[in-house]
Amino acid sequence: MAPAAAGAEAEALQKKLVWLNLFRLATVTVLLGGTALTTWHSGTDLWEAALPLYSIVLATYLFSLLFAVALRLRRWPRALAHAHVAADVAVAAGVVAVTGWSDSVFVFLFTLGIVNGSILLYRQGAIVAALLAVTTYLILVLAFEPHRGGRLPLTALFVHGSAFLVTAALASYLAEQFRRTGQRLLASESDLAAITALHESIVQSVSSGLVTLDGAGRVTFLNRAGEQISGLRAEDLRGRPAAPWFAAFEPGDRRETEVANARGERLRLGYTRFPLVGRGGEHIGSAVIFQDLTEMRAMEARVQRSERLAGLGRVAAGLAHELRNPLASISGCVELIRGGGALGPEEQRLMDIVLREAARLDQLVTRFLEFSRPAPPRREDTDVARVLEETLQVFANDPAAARVRLEPSLRAAVVPCDPDQIRQVFWNLLANAAQAVDGAPGRIRVACAPEGAGAAVTVADDGPGIAPADLPRIFEPFFTTKQQGTGLGLATVQRIVDAHGGTIEVASEPGRGATFTIRLPATGGSPLRSPSG
Repeated sequence: MAPAAAGAEAEALQKKLVWLNLFRLATVTVLLGGTALTTWHSGTDLWEAALPLYSIVLATYLFSLLFAVALRLRRWPRALAHAHVAADVAVAAGVVAVTGWSDSVFVFLFTLGIVNGSILLYRQGAIVAALLAVTTYLILVLAFEPHRGGRLPLTALFVHGSAFLVTAALASYLAEQFRRTGQRLLASESDLAAITALHESIVQSVSSGLVTLDGAGRVTFLNRAGEQISGLRAEDLRGRPAAPWFAAFEPGDRRETEVANARGERLRLGYTRFPLVGRGGEHIGSAVIFQDLTEMRAMEARVQRSERLAGLGRVAAGLAHELRNPLASISGCVELIRGGGALGPEEQRLMDIVLREAARLDQLVTRFLEFSRPAPPRREDTDVARVLEETLQVFANDPAAARVRLEPSLRAAVVPCDPDQIRQVFWNLLANAAQAVDGAPGRIRVACAPEGAGAAVTVADDGPGIAPADLPRIFEPFFTTKQQGTGLGLATVQRIVDAHGGTIEVASEPGRGATFTIRLPATGGSPLRSPSG
């Protein structure tokens, strides 16, 4: 027998011994009270008439007390069970001996001992108790009972002996059936526990969130992945209405929704909600399986952006050749014409406009080439705060910053990066912030600080802010809301930050300015999050 099964059987036997010991005490107490009541009504001397019976009851009390002490030790349960059977037979023999021998009405106590033996030790206990009962009863009747008229009570012997054996046979059969039923039940419970544990392990191990609801819409279960995604705890939700947290999950297959979890994070979730049906086909609730698609959708956006940039790169090579050579020819011819000295003031002004616009177009082509055909970053350990400080010193002398107050708050943060490309990122963000202020006196707050093993840089302005409809598009190439803008500044910033494995986020409210936050990791990995607005 397995150790676990043996331990469970010993524990069950211990409990049965406790209850049968109490049953024996109750039986002798009733016997004592009944005997006292009978002798009192008969008018005989209560003490003299019932003294032998009282002695048996007192001995039974003492034995039961010792037996209870032995049970507290929780040792030798089978030996105690055999002792219990023997004690039951001994008590029955004593009571029968003092209440009329074979004519005693308490002969049934032997059958109670047999039943108790079957309860304790099943078939073995019933057989042992029956053999003890028959043997003890025969000894009482044949050896000690004073036979009236010298005749043996053969009829009583036969009837009572047969009753003992029949009781033993019936009790042993029922006890064995009970034991087999208990073993099957125990095996079923063990199988059910194993299946339940396997189900729990599977449900808790899946990477998708799972929440189940009862018919009234209350939460009944939330797995670990669901806790991580939602930021909620299963024990806090169980039994509570699901609507405050899972109202966005509508019935249907393969849906998506955007929610904010308990930590305030905006997540893109894909989910399937389906009904739960009982065995009889009745509706017992519903379940929702959901996944965090935020990173996947961000990755898809990055892939799409990379594909667009690849297409732009292929166009850029031909575009540079087709535009730069004509532009150089136009600029050279205009310079020759203007240097001839035969032009009037109006013609000279027009020539200046042509040269200026040609130079602007050449600059646009150059920036387009830089954006579509980026050079890989040359990483070296760089103090980002120092690069930002140098960029601020140069930017302060730029005409675009003439009416802008720069408010730096810089703390050293060293990360592996390309200082030239990072300097370009900072310059574009500062220029974008200065343009947002639009010439009016304003502030640009610049901060740099270490964040974990990486660095975080913030550039914030107090301009008019970005319209909510424009936020999703500000990093797209050629998207601009400025008359003189090329739409490549922020796109270049995004490309460089992506190449460094960092992230860029923007927060803006109309009339309250815009804040750009760049996070650069300690190692050049993949971006952890997509740009968000």
